[in-house]
Amino acid sequence: MIFHPRLGQQVRIHYNRRSAAAMPYHGETGVVRIAGRGPRPRNVGVEVDARIVVVPRGNLVAISKRAANESTPASRAGASGKGM
Repeated sequence: MIFHPRLGQQVRIHYNRRSAAAMPYHGETGVVRIAGRGPRPRNVGVEVDARIVVVPRGNLVAISKRAANESTPASRAGASGKGM
């Protein structure tokens, strides 16, 4: 869980097992574009697939930039630029 999301931070959207099936963005990665301020609610605007999705900050997990780069479609397909 992220307590103070920063603009530009790489995140993964995560819900608990009971809710995950009903949440279309569960497991998606994105970038924080809007961080709400104030006492409550603490929502964050996350850019996922060229869309801004509003997510409660408790449902965000910080990921490193390296992990975000490894989860791109090209790297999943094995196109790392290295010969086999």
